Order: sequence, then C-alpha cells, then structure tokens
Amino acid sequence: MKFCTNCGSEVREGVKFCPSCGTPLNTGTNEQASSPPPPPVYQQEPVYEQANEAKNAFADAITGKTNLIQRVINIITKPKQEWNVIAGEQPNTMKLIGGYALILALIPAISSIIKYGIIGVSFMGYTSRSMASGIQTGLVSLLSALIGVYLLAWVIDLLAPTFDSQKNFGRSLQLAVYSYTPQWVAGILLLFGTGLSMLVSIIGAVFAIYLMAVGMPVIKNTPKEKVVGYVVLTIVAMIVIGIVVAMIIAAVLGLFFVSRAGGFGF
Repeated sequence: MKFCTNCGSEVREGVKFCPSCGTPLNTGTNEQASSPPPPPVYQQEPVYEQANEAKNAFADAITGKTNLIQRVINIITKPKQEWNVIAGEQPNTMKLIGGYALILALIPAISSIIKYGIIGVSFMGYTSRSMASGIQTGLVSLLSALIGVYLLAWVIDLLAPTFDSQKNFGRSLQLAVYSYTPQWVAGILLLFGTGLSMLVSIIGAVFAIYLMAVGMPVIKNTPKEKVVGYVVLTIVAMIVIGIVVAMIIAAVLGLFFVSRAGGFGF
C-alpha cells in the first residue's frame, strides 16, 4: 500500500501525481511509506486579503509594473517558449485573475459598450443604439469571461487525474487564463462590424485550443499521448460553461435593463 507524503491520501501503484493534492510521487519502492503521514494544516487566506491582492495586481498591471503586454505578445507569437517560462512561475490566483484576466476581458466588454451603446447596430436601414443595452452586453461579456475561465480551470483540474496529469488548481488556472488570451484580444474587433468580429472570434477560439494543447504537457505534465483526449473534454466543458454562464448572467442583468432591452425602448 502506498500513500502520498504530502496529504496522506492512498494512491495507486504507478501513478505519477497524487490525485488529491497533485504532489509528484516517487515511483521507486525504496521510498514508499508504510503508513500515511498526518495531513498538513492549511490556512485559508482571508477574503479581504485576496480582494486587496487582486486590486494591487490590477493596479500594477495597468500602470505597467508587470510584463502584461509582453506576456500577451509572447503567448501569441511564441507559445511553446512562453509556456516554459510560465511553468517556472509560482501560480497566484489573485494575480492571474486581477492582474491579467480582468484587464484582457475588459477589451471585449468595453468594445461591446461602445458598439451597442454609442456606434449602434444597423438592421434593415434602422440603427439601434442604447447605452443601457451596451452596458448590459458589456457586463455580460466581462462577468462571463471571469466566471467562465475560473470554472474552466476547475474542470481542467478535475479531469487531471483521469489523464495522468498534475492535479494543481493554480497550474490549471494558468493554463485556462493564458489560453483565453487570443479571444480576449480579438474582442477589439467588435467595433468594426459583426461579420468580421465573428470570423476573428472563431479564429481566436481555434488558436486558444492550440495554446491549450501546447501548454498541457508543460503546465500539467500531461503525457503526450493523452493530450488530445484531455483537450477534447476540456473544449466540451468550455463550450457548455460559456453558454450556461452567459445565459444566467444575461438573465440576471436583464432584470435591471429589461425596460431598455434590445435598444428599442420596449
């Protein structure tokens, strides 16, 4: 019988990572523990400290104190090298969300506000524009992105043991957040017409899948022969999560903007 030296959970022979905590395991027989060690005591960081950390990460990013722009350029232009750089970084949930995801997710959100609230949408010679509709669409976009990427990371981490990958939520969040980069950046094209933005969104989604496939072996230590299956299940989860989250948020926000829905003042 073999136990994880970090959390004490029982593990199967031949497994590379603990399915409970993601700690790398020594597969040699000479270091197997005969009895499980006492589980470590974890202390949850207070919510207000997490919020303050996210706020500071956001401020540092928008003031140019981080490598946000260079990270975006590198993950798009040379993803294989950048994933190796990311693998050497200690994942931090608040910095990933507040200092990266939030800022990039604001691109399509603000573009939606400008498009639907100021520029307007033309249909059969009639141009519809409503600031209420624009704000609603922008909020749906922003909240869907942040909640969706967090839930996607949770799914990636949940599936990790199935594909002999490292179970570590911080690493899963890194994979999810940075893989979403091209879709968020492409959000600026919402300003230039629906047709163009849809085309680029599709291209961005395909590129996001490619980034995830390239990053999995590096970030999650996924065996190469299991990457395809891992990516496919993750894609399905990504689509379902995106649709469900967007519908729920749109329904909730619709209660506040129902009098101006669609920009026609109904």
